[in-house]
Amino acid sequence: KGPFTGKIAFVSKRSGNKEIYLMDYDGHHVQRITANRSINLNPDFSPSGREIIHTSYKKGNPDLYRRDLFSTAESRISAHPGINITGSWSPDGNRIALSLSRDGNAEIYVISKDGRQMTRLTRTSAINTSPSWSPDGSRIAFLSDRLGKPQIFVMNSDGSSPSRLTTSGAYSVSPAWSPKGDRILYCRQHSGGFQIHSIATDGGDDRQLTTDGSNEHPRWSPDGRFITF
Repeated sequence: KGPFTGKIAFVSKRSGNKEIYLMDYDGHHVQRITANRSINLNPDFSPSGREIIHTSYKKGNPDLYRRDLFSTAESRISAHPGINITGSWSPDGNRIALSLSRDGNAEIYVISKDGRQMTRLTRTSAINTSPSWSPDGSRIAFLSDRLGKPQIFVMNSDGSSPSRLTTSGAYSVSPAWSPKGDRILYCRQHSGGFQIHSIATDGGDDRQLTTDGSNEHPRWSPDGRFITF
């Protein structure tokens, strides 16, 4: 199924605050989803397309919320002291990976979709954030600066066997696993800004996809044929 009947979730300051919106693939039919006059970030669709999760500062702390797109029902599912950010739905729709700083530095956790069950996946003195699930749910790509500069790593979904994916460049962020499972998008810092790259899941065949300006936060279409950024 192609992306042309779907929606894109994005963040805009057009109202004066960072709110979350939906739009068609061509930019038409823009619909504002949040209206709390605060900072709202990192929207992610559930596999069913009926819900999104996002981080909001509307109660002062960056907490994670889950929102039904058809009934507008909303619940706060992660509100630990510190950050509750970069939430990512698992492919089965039952779990959410996110970054929490409840124990000090930012670490990757997995919570149930209601937020009641929680498992910690990373245990380092570094910053770990931006988890992205493989389409079969067996692995997670994430960002870590455990070797000094931010790079993309991959681990099993239980936190075991972490390994570095990106080896070129000094600064890489924003991993996004393809729906086909064979490649991972990420952004690498170049002299003129960030550029989008696509790399095989074994770390080979690293391709630079953009060259002009600075290009960030890539995401795949559901069929794996297109990229938004």
